[in-house]
Amino acid sequence: MQNEPLVMNMDERQRLIEWWNTMDAAKPMVRRLMSLITELRLNPESSHADGMILFYRAASEISYGYAGVRGCIRRAFTNEYRESLRMNMVMCHSFAERFSVDAKVLLERVAQQITGPSAIQLIERIRETLAENDVMLKEIKSKADAFFGRDTFHLMQKKMKQSITLPKI
Repeated sequence: MQNEPLVMNMDERQRLIEWWNTMDAAKPMVRRLMSLITELRLNPESSHADGMILFYRAASEISYGYAGVRGCIRRAFTNEYRESLRMNMVMCHSFAERFSVDAKVLLERVAQQITGPSAIQLIERIRETLAENDVMLKEIKSKADAFFGRDTFHLMQKKMKQSITLPKI
């Protein structure tokens, strides 16, 4: 039943710890990304750029996705570990992935409108950090695949996407 607590065996617990460690290793990168984007948003050379707020929002969703997965993993070690928590792990992971794509697109939109040297330097540092984020997301996905099982994780992602997608009319 969906509301029943789930029990992990020792192998699952170890894979969950490895996933946690990877999420923990990503924290400084996420902090740096948000710091750089905040600096860009407040910089007089770039604060006027069209799409800046959308870009900042996309980056915030990346951060929320990472934080959400971390919170879910922490809760999975308690009696809160249930199917609904597993789906929440998948959903939070998808936020980080999906909004990473959006952030890169929006960054380029913002970058086209900026000419100031300090803002251009920030843009380049953000690009580098978003590239780092892509590498971390691949590592995190591999840990999620290992924990859930690749096929199970894929099915859960598909189920989650279907639950948040409006039906075709």
